[in-house]
Amino acid sequence: MSKFIDNHPSAIEVWLFYKRKEGKNGLYERLCNLIGENRISEEEFNKQVEKVKKLKQREIRQLVVNNQANIRICILSDVIDEKSIDQSFKDICKMFGTRDMDYQDFEFWFNRFTSGNRDLDQKTFSDLPLLIVSNIVENLFFPSQMLLREVSTGLRNIVDQVKPSIDRINYNIYCEDSQNIMDLSICNFKRVESFGKWDCLYGEEDNMKEAFDGMKVLLSNPRLRLDSFVWDNEEESTEIDAKFIDVINSLNHKIEIMFLNASLNGDSMIDLVKAVKPGTLARIYFGGKFEPIHIDQLAQLEQWKKAKAVYFWNVIPNFSTRSHHFQNFEYVSMKVESLSEDDILFFTQSDKLKCFKIDAGSKASESEIVEMLGRWEIHLNEDSIGRYEIPGWNNYLGVTITEGGIYFGRETSD
Repeated sequence: MSKFIDNHPSAIEVWLFYKRKEGKNGLYERLCNLIGENRISEEEFNKQVEKVKKLKQREIRQLVVNNQANIRICILSDVIDEKSIDQSFKDICKMFGTRDMDYQDFEFWFNRFTSGNRDLDQKTFSDLPLLIVSNIVENLFFPSQMLLREVSTGLRNIVDQVKPSIDRINYNIYCEDSQNIMDLSICNFKRVESFGKWDCLYGEEDNMKEAFDGMKVLLSNPRLRLDSFVWDNEEESTEIDAKFIDVINSLNHKIEIMFLNASLNGDSMIDLVKAVKPGTLARIYFGGKFEPIHIDQLAQLEQWKKAKAVYFWNVIPNFSTRSHHFQNFEYVSMKVESLSEDDILFFTQSDKLKCFKIDAGSKASESEIVEMLGRWEIHLNEDSIGRYEIPGWNNYLGVTITEGGIYFGRETSD
């Protein structure tokens, strides 16, 4: 209450005018009860009383018109005196000779004081309990969360700790007029009808720095949960990729991502996969180039072991020597230089595999594949589609053989 009197000293004059017909006896004690002990000395109170005696109603009315906060002590006094809200509003309007009072504001303060909260100061957003502020911030759209970060250090800290209202992040880097452009697209798919997506383009060197600074702030939030994260560098700029990985390696926690799609090569992609929390990563799209040693290193990671699907867009050299690293997946799609009979048999024997698509520069012929799988019931039609029954299982592998590769899909038997 102390700040209220400091900010609204005229409120005492308004209240004294409101109570002037009740006499001076006990008035000082009543005022101290309203604004707090030691907020005004008795000597100063007596001076105020004499001053108010000389004021005319229009002068007091002007104090109220200029700042309706000056009547809060009057409202609190009426609540303590157990006046009804209608009677209090009527008496205050009559006393100050104005019908221009904001009833909604009056009603807010009357109900607030009635509830037992006698704080005369108007509460700001930052004055709300931290839990309430955090809940409000967490339910804001992402652009609003970013704007709120710029309001104050306190709100910035709150924004950086609550769960961001996004579930998909896409970075697309391309060249325009000999300049690298970073297109950041952020979306909350669950609220897409009302939010859609938020886009931002970065180009100049300073803007690129801003982009990476913002990226670090966003990815550093330990409550970030992403359905999808995409890093698509169309220009294959190693400098931009390196800056991205620097941000990734600077994080002090693992990111929760379900679907990861990146155009990074070898070591950089391994660093990115390492930064994802094991068990949350279900699907990984590898858009860069990989050597057999990179497959060996990936296969040692818990993120790889717990994922359900992997997709490789570039050719994997010497695949046959690394095929065993793919036995834990349900879905596999890749390109290889060559596909051996052993590779084909290996994947048909996997009890986890649901779908396997492989494009091969060279592979066994259709007749050789049919002969290889001949111990199962085989029915090939003119489109080179076969159904291969699996002994001891109630399902089968649907196989499509094309000129460029082979596709296996596990289906339930009728």
